[in-house]
Amino acid sequence: MVREYRYFVADAYTDRSFVGNPSGVVLTEGKMTDEECIKAALELKHSETTCVRRLDTDIYHVRYFSPVKEVSLSGHAALGTFWTLAHLGYIDGREEEIQIRQYTRAGALRVKIQFHEEKVSFVQIELPKMKLVEEIEDVREVAEAFKLDLEDLDGELRPAVIDAGIRAMVIPVREKAVLKKMEPKRRRMARLTEKYGCQCFHLFSYDGDGCVVQRNFAPSVGIWEESGTGTASGAMYAYLKEKNRLARRKITCSQGEEIGRPSEIVLDEIDGAIYVGGKACVVMEGIMRI
Repeated sequence: MVREYRYFVADAYTDRSFVGNPSGVVLTEGKMTDEECIKAALELKHSETTCVRRLDTDIYHVRYFSPVKEVSLSGHAALGTFWTLAHLGYIDGREEEIQIRQYTRAGALRVKIQFHEEKVSFVQIELPKMKLVEEIEDVREVAEAFKLDLEDLDGELRPAVIDAGIRAMVIPVREKAVLKKMEPKRRRMARLTEKYGCQCFHLFSYDGDGCVVQRNFAPSVGIWEESGTGTASGAMYAYLKEKNRLARRKITCSQGEEIGRPSEIVLDEIDGAIYVGGKACVVMEGIMRI
């Protein structure tokens, strides 16, 4: 017997179609097997797809899948998922702000959803607790992985590996022009991944106030360059806070210009937790038959 499930594609960190970071959303009702969830992600061909089950009015079980395996969490996929649920009326928008709880492999995490005239206007996703794993001593090998000179890296902050549910290497650079001239090298990144256990590389330029320009690469999980990164942005925020470099609580990150999918990512700290937020746009929906 053929089973049917509704699915959607949402572009996160934007209010326009075909920019930002896309992800799939499948309403599984908890009836799809692990193998079917992975195949659904492979069919949709986005970096992450969520398989969503509603447990109660304000409680959801969300699983995150790349086209090859299940992952703990994806910031942009979480934002796209809850924007989609609110946009389509699965989540009631009669209050100006509500809080949802999602259960994930990374733990139970809060989701804050804001509404204006009963339409979703902003979504914030709580990220897991961040942990500084190590600061990189051999900064030359990091620079060489992106064909940069040592002078292109931040003179005060070292690259560091942060455990954010995934391990991200955050790499501060001297100015945003460095992000334009860099040339990432696949084999050198693979060696860094093997040595430090990091799944992605997050290069960023922070203006010392409230703005960041950034790029993110994750070839070890099949993503050459990400257009909008939530979890790694949170790792960067945690590192800046650890080093007392945050001039203000809320910062805005720009990403994705180089690949034609600009994203605007908002980071904030609420009650001691880091949240990644933004807008999204539902660009596609359909029926998946299994």
